[in-house]
Amino acid sequence: MAKQANGFLGGFSGRLGPAVGYQWNGRWCVRALPRTVVNPRTAAQQEHRAMFKQEVQMAAQMRRAVNIGMKGVAHQMGMTAQNLFVKANQQAFSMVDGILKVDYPALQVSLGPVAPVAITHVDWGLMNDELTVHFEKNPEHRAASAYDSVYLWIYDAASGMGFLTNPVYRRAQRISVLLPDYLVSSDLHLYLFVQDEAGRCSATAYGALTEGVGDEEDGAGDEDEVVGVGGGAGGGDGLLDVVEGGAVDAEFTGGGHEVGHG
Repeated sequence: MAKQANGFLGGFSGRLGPAVGYQWNGRWCVRALPRTVVNPRTAAQQEHRAMFKQEVQMAAQMRRAVNIGMKGVAHQMGMTAQNLFVKANQQAFSMVDGILKVDYPALQVSLGPVAPVAITHVDWGLMNDELTVHFEKNPEHRAASAYDSVYLWIYDAASGMGFLTNPVYRRAQRISVLLPDYLVSSDLHLYLFVQDEAGRCSATAYGALTEGVGDEEDGAGDEDEVVGVGGGAGGGDGLLDVVEGGAVDAEFTGGGHEVGHG
């Protein structure tokens, strides 16, 4: 039974005929009741549900980056940032023999109209686990502030763990961080995105860190290399036209936040 709020013209919560009323983010919303699914256990439907479940799990793993990079667009669309991540990245997921396959270069952890950056190269000192990501501050030569904040999200697909650095200014053109020991893989996925002073974000720049094969004579084997550098897939559906959010304090160094399967 539905319960009414704020009089006859107010919102309502609960079921009312074919609709369900609820409150989200201070607003009253209505959604239709789910329809009865015919043949709900066909092989195709089961596979789709399994893929969707794993997509949601990955969104949870990436939530720290996604909650910054997609919050503005998601708010305008009446969605959570993690739900927008699943929607925007549908083409990056596929199921092969019951196993989820992810097109990591196509993944977006951020959306918005801000001018992006581009990863140019990566230095990884294997002796001290210090990672430095160098980036071109404005590859598209669009209007941009040198004081925009640039974040780096590092994702280890083997462990399902990630690390979000504190932001640096766009003008810094590099981010340096000591990798935490829970990032166990030598193959890491790197995602850079920008947030301006108004809280708007950019699309995502991608790079993959793979174990390098160096020249023993010149010591090149002490560092790994970045491959597959470039931007991810576009947001589409007009998602980049509606962004807003809170400002962020830019910092120049270090640290970050971990996130796992939780």
